[in-house]
Amino acid sequence: MQRVLDLDLDFFLDGVAHFRGFDEDRLDDEEFPTWEIPEVVSFLRDRCGVRDPLPGLAVENHGELFSVWRDAIEAGALVAPFRVTHVDAHADLGLGDTGHRYLLTELLYAEPQDRRHPRTGSDGLGDGTYLAFAIACRWVAEIEYVFPAGGGDDLHPYLMEHFDPFGDTIRLTALTEAQFAPMNTIQFERPDVESREPRVPIHRIPGKDFRANGPFDFVFLARSPAFTPAAADPIFDEIRQLFIAEGTFGSS
Repeated sequence: MQRVLDLDLDFFLDGVAHFRGFDEDRLDDEEFPTWEIPEVVSFLRDRCGVRDPLPGLAVENHGELFSVWRDAIEAGALVAPFRVTHVDAHADLGLGDTGHRYLLTELLYAEPQDRRHPRTGSDGLGDGTYLAFAIACRWVAEIEYVFPAGGGDDLHPYLMEHFDPFGDTIRLTALTEAQFAPMNTIQFERPDVESREPRVPIHRIPGKDFRANGPFDFVFLARSPAFTPAAADPIFDEIRQLFIAEGTFGSS
């Protein structure tokens, strides 16, 4: 099974920004200091085991990866389901967005092959939800969520098996609007429904404890401008140059 290393530049900061619009200005350099470049290189080489450039892509916004993965799957370069190691200050599973309503009450009623072109925007697929939509397409077999200090507590309960925010398994469940509505209450009433979607184990791992247990096949990187300061851009450039062979991605 193929393994994907999915990096967000905001992992390499001291501090985590929350509740920001994706069109907001860059973070303040002093409030969110960056790692030193040798630290970043050491993390990728020693903790992730990436020694040479791997096929992949660098993008501005993380949500772009959904269509990148879709095209790669259709071209035969990426084989689903694959394992994702998500190194990020955010889970990108919908907490804080509204796209999960569309995902659960509309998209999951379509056949998996018909879920590959979801609507986008604030009430659909976006930078903070793309990983949930990839799971809905049954592309993802397992997730390692590697988070920095101050992160890691943002798994969306609506996406978890038995709607348990402290569980270790994602299992999407198609809901009617009537079943979805009570979940928005303070008491968080869980509907009595069974899921027909595959289970996707998710392992939450603090960055300081992470060490990859096998080699990766692909590396992807997102800048996420609204969640990173401009001072982090040299890190983006260094990762792109040392670890991503963009010209080879997409060849089957």
